[in-house]
Formats: sequence, structure tokens, C-alpha cells
Amino acid sequence: MGAELLPRDYRIRSQQMTAVYLAVGVGLPGTALSVLNLDDVPGPVKLVIIALVLLLFGWLVWASRRCATSADLKGIRVRRFTGSRRLAWEDIQEIRAVRNPGAGMGQNQPGLISYAYDGEGRRVQLMYVDDNHVDVAREVAVMRAAWEELRGPGWVPNPQAHARMERQEVREGRMLKAAVWGCGIFFALFVIAMIVMVTST
Repeated sequence: MGAELLPRDYRIRSQQMTAVYLAVGVGLPGTALSVLNLDDVPGPVKLVIIALVLLLFGWLVWASRRCATSADLKGIRVRRFTGSRRLAWEDIQEIRAVRNPGAGMGQNQPGLISYAYDGEGRRVQLMYVDDNHVDVAREVAVMRAAWEELRGPGWVPNPQAHARMERQEVREGRMLKAAVWGCGIFFALFVIAMIVMVTST
């Protein structure tokens, strides 16, 4: 059920790419007009700024289309906004889905994201293998099955890598608890301040 289901390719959804195009289409003219309306900036400087803005917006579109995760018979390749990472099956220590600690910090953030862990226990986020794009449990199960089949009969886990992974998980759990407590305290203080303001008038 693993290798025969390869290759797998995970990319940005067409609806999200359309949103990127719309954001660039709306933002670029507005930014250009704002620069052109600057009275105290020389014309050549304005042209340089507009060229840099064009480059930035163009890079954002290109990078959004470039980002992807793919899995084939050789391993997993992750292309990010800056650079890419290739993990051979035998070099992977674990593949797992986890709760996204930043899920509540922005609109449309995925609740579940996924990672592959390299031979040292460092994690590599699998771009677009999240619950905004795919059935995470199914896709992680497919990749895990392929990993178990293709990593080779001599593969053994690296104890140091797994210890590092566990330390990282404990650390993130503590940070998440601290963030939840902080938000709770802030909300409680806000409610108290509102009550004091209402009752004092």
C-alpha cells in the first residue's frame, strides 16, 4: 500500500493561488500609485522603488507556485520559499502529523500540519500536507507505508535523533500551554477592565 501509490505531489490549491493573483493585482497598482505620488522623491528613485516592488510581487507569485512537497521512489522532496530539501527514505527517522501551534493566529491556518524528521532528528515541514489541502491522516499513512517499504532492510532508528524529537515535542507542548495561559489571562484582564469601565460610569 506504500510504494505502489507513489509518486505523490502536494501543491497550493488553485483557489489559494487565485487569491495570490488577486492580492498582487490589487496591491501592485496601489503601491505604484503611492510611490508616484511622493512629491519629495526624485523620479529615478521612484522608478527604482517601483522596480523593486515589481520584483517582490513577482517573486511572491513565483515562490507560491514553486512551493511543494513530492514523494517518489527515492524519497521526499520539499521545495520552500527559499531553497529545497531532499530526504532519502533511508535517512528519514519519522513522518508524523501534528497540531499546528499557529492555527489560531491567522485566518485559514491549517489545524494539522506534517513533518518528516531527518537522520539527526531535525524536522522538515511537508509543505501543503495539511488539513487545508489534503486528508492528512491518509496522506501521512501513504508516506509512512512507502517509507517503511523503501527505507531498506538494514534501517535502524537513531536513538539520538528520537531523543531530540521527543525533547522538541515536550518543549513545544510547554510553549503551547504558556501561550494558552497567556491568552486566557489577557482575556480575563480585558473582561475585568471592561466591567470596571462600565460600572464606574
